[in-house]
Amino acid sequence: MKQLLRWLIVAVATVAAPSAFAERLELPSAAPVAPKELAVPSASERFESYEALHGSFSSSAHCAGVPGGFWVEFGGKGDCLRSYAQGLSAADNPTVLVYFSGDVLLKTKEGVRFVGSGYERRSPKLIERDMARWSERAGVPAIFIARPGMFGSSGDHNQRREPREGMLMERALDAIKRRHRVSTFILVGQSGGGHIAASLLNRRRDVSAVVLSSALLSVREVNDYWNKRRTVQSDGAVLYDPIDHLAGIRSDPRPMILVLSDPQDRIVPYPSQLTYVRRLRAAGFEPQQILLSATDKNHHALARHGRRAAELVARGEPIGAIRAALEDVGMQPTE
Repeated sequence: MKQLLRWLIVAVATVAAPSAFAERLELPSAAPVAPKELAVPSASERFESYEALHGSFSSSAHCAGVPGGFWVEFGGKGDCLRSYAQGLSAADNPTVLVYFSGDVLLKTKEGVRFVGSGYERRSPKLIERDMARWSERAGVPAIFIARPGMFGSSGDHNQRREPREGMLMERALDAIKRRHRVSTFILVGQSGGGHIAASLLNRRRDVSAVVLSSALLSVREVNDYWNKRRTVQSDGAVLYDPIDHLAGIRSDPRPMILVLSDPQDRIVPYPSQLTYVRRLRAAGFEPQQILLSATDKNHHALARHGRRAAELVARGEPIGAIRAALEDVGMQPTE
């Protein structure tokens, strides 16, 4: 009866507002739901929510026409991963900042998927502008690497946090390292992008520092927390959990690890971030956890803080100066 009632509501609402309601509930207005060939927006053209919801595909030939695109294969399948780089030298690039954004595909407690409203307001031009500012402030090149299924990369965003996502991003870093002669990376990840950054930290020897803001670092703990509040349960058994693979982090020299947290975070519960920090310390590392106050209603938006911390790391600022600077970020107007 509940299912019947739900579909009756969908039918009535779809008549009233077909396009918007169909997109939110994955009910296309006209065409069947299926992945489509990756769109290639440029300049101020906007990204499509359809691709984030339903996926997209590419080929090595198609990817050759994608600005900043890298054709990456893993597990017998390839994807085109788009990057947005600023400040790269034609010669060597000893240190490069890399940013991984958070999820754009969200779910209601009933398991209905939808794309956050801010996604369609983004464009390649806006991302490039952000990277240019970040690079200028840090004094080193900066690259935004779009995760599979979002911001111009092909793939399926529904498969985030599965091992393949991390492996694709790792191979994208390998390609960037070869093409631009990079020695070390400073990784920054916000929320679900923090999961990527932490996963790469576990596997790479060329990460000198990582900044994890409001990051998903203990998948099992966060999944358990949300399953207690969901009508539809989520199975995390097939997901890669960074907290289980800390032994892979390089120990000589140890990377700088900054964990930025808001204790009132309503998306990635603070206790899960604290668990990660404690496990790192138990493994012999010295992470710096910095408690901040995010200004959004969910106490989760610390992306600007993360990028600010990374630019100060790149400039060689001490941890005390970084802590003091981050306290001022929340007082600044949103860019």
